[in-house]
Amino acid sequence: MKPTDELSKVIRDLGAPDPSARRIAAETLATADERAIYPLIRSLRDENPGVQDAAMRALIAIGGEVTAYMTLPLLRESPFLRNTARIILSQIGKTAVPLLRSLLADRDDDIRTFAVDLISDIGSCEYPEEITRLLETDPNQNVRASAAKAMGTLRYRDGLQALIGALGDSEWVCFSALESIADINDDACVEPVLSLLQTPSEAVRYAAIETLGKMGSKRAIDSLISLLAKSNDIEKPAIVKSLVQIGMTPAMAEIADLLVDLYVKGAWDDRLLALKGLADLRYEQAIPVILDSAGSLDPSAPESEDLLSAVKQALIRFGCAPPLIAVLDDPAVRFRAKTLAIEVIADLRCPEAVPPLLRIMGGDLREVRRSAALAIAEMPGEEALQALRNCIDDRDGHVRSVALSALGRIGDQASFDRLFRHLDLENYRDVLEETVKALLMIDADRLFSFLDALSPMVKETIGRYTGNLDVLLTLSRDRELGIRLAALTGLGRLRDERAHKRLSEALAEGDVEMRKTAVLALGAQHCSVDDVKRALDDRDMWVRLYAVKTLGDSQDPAAFTAVLPMLSDKEVPVVLSAIDVLVRLGSADPATLGVLRDHRDEAVRQRVARAMERLC
Repeated sequence: MKPTDELSKVIRDLGAPDPSARRIAAETLATADERAIYPLIRSLRDENPGVQDAAMRALIAIGGEVTAYMTLPLLRESPFLRNTARIILSQIGKTAVPLLRSLLADRDDDIRTFAVDLISDIGSCEYPEEITRLLETDPNQNVRASAAKAMGTLRYRDGLQALIGALGDSEWVCFSALESIADINDDACVEPVLSLLQTPSEAVRYAAIETLGKMGSKRAIDSLISLLAKSNDIEKPAIVKSLVQIGMTPAMAEIADLLVDLYVKGAWDDRLLALKGLADLRYEQAIPVILDSAGSLDPSAPESEDLLSAVKQALIRFGCAPPLIAVLDDPAVRFRAKTLAIEVIADLRCPEAVPPLLRIMGGDLREVRRSAALAIAEMPGEEALQALRNCIDDRDGHVRSVALSALGRIGDQASFDRLFRHLDLENYRDVLEETVKALLMIDADRLFSFLDALSPMVKETIGRYTGNLDVLLTLSRDRELGIRLAALTGLGRLRDERAHKRLSEALAEGDVEMRKTAVLALGAQHCSVDDVKRALDDRDMWVRLYAVKTLGDSQDPAAFTAVLPMLSDKEVPVVLSAIDVLVRLGSADPATLGVLRDHRDEAVRQRVARAMERLC
């Protein structure tokens, strides 16, 4: 919008009878210039909330000093307009701050308060000394409280003495001063805050306790501990929280009990603090309580994730404590809590937990049994290793998979025969894959010695996971197509002349799947144009398509010349791929792609148009 007549029409629409038309006009003016500001400010008084909101957003989008200047008078209007003005000014940000300076001397207490609050919201100010002056001299406590808060938001250290002085002001101002002192966090403020622990005001004492915790100064430890003995039930949890934040959790039974209570009943942040304190104390009696509470959380809920992670980290700090291991045999512990305990034990690799884990393996709770299997897989020692061997024949496929993976990772030679026999017994393909991978890790050569006797599924799995060139070459000529395809893919992972030669041969073979797989495998080897050139003339569309994409991924300078004729391919997907490849190679130009502007297929025409836009 930029012509005057068009702008005038949209501004006139702000007075249309239809609210929808007025709202659309306000939204449209978000891209206008300063001429739209006054009409939009008038629309803030519209009777329709949608129009009001659109006008507010448009003013924010226009922004700038003029918008801020014309919005300032609204601070003296009705509560709705006043709040709307505050939103607009805070969103305009730093540009509005110089205009707020004169309001600090306004005769209206509310206007001074609004101005300081806006500076806090924006978080920037070139005249913080004037805010300090308000804190020290303004007769209105709301203004002084806002000034104290703003100084903390601005991190204005030169105003610390004024903030310290404000600690003797009314409670409302004192609270804001303490909040800012915590934000600035200067050691010079510790003693003045400590002096507030002797004040008769319970609210001020409580705020001072919280501030000392946020500041984290160890100089506060002795005073907080002394206060604990004579504090009431409201202050005690606050004192304990502050001590934990400072990094000092005294080994006192009362503190441990308070931390447990805080963990069970506290808010989110309080529970995290309580966990830290309990772990600092190594208060093992709290382990069942921690687990029970964590067991009630839904692990799929986003808000539970952080707390569950904190619980695990705290429990790990307890080490292989007897109460942690005792949970495994406690039938009263809910299964989520037990699963969490098992996960912690697995991280700690507690060998003394193997017997109860084995007892769990004999139970019926599927998820707990799976967690136990994962934990046993992490344990050292022959007892755990034998347990894993026994899991090869477990009734649960997930348990078998965990055991097989662990045995392969360990390289347990003693389990080879049992694993080999299991190849003919396993019903689940994914578990069979784990069996094959385990055998490959334990003794690949021994497994290859039985290659001719293995089932097609096992051979195919070997083709996907082995890096043995001779075996892959053998499997690439197997009677079963699936085995040949897996072997060709495996050959693509090897940089070897024999592998390259076999893949080139496969390009000439009759089966289309073989040719497609060979092209992709040659691409994985970063082949040259000559390696896949014949695939560009293949009778199968997908072979040609894969060949084009492979050349696009190659670093061969001749790729452009090879791909260019594919713009005339009879199949649209090949043409589209050729366009993308030429653009990616940086070799396309308007003259090259221009021949396709009138292509019979709309998708090709659109792709060419987008490519031409980028090129131009």
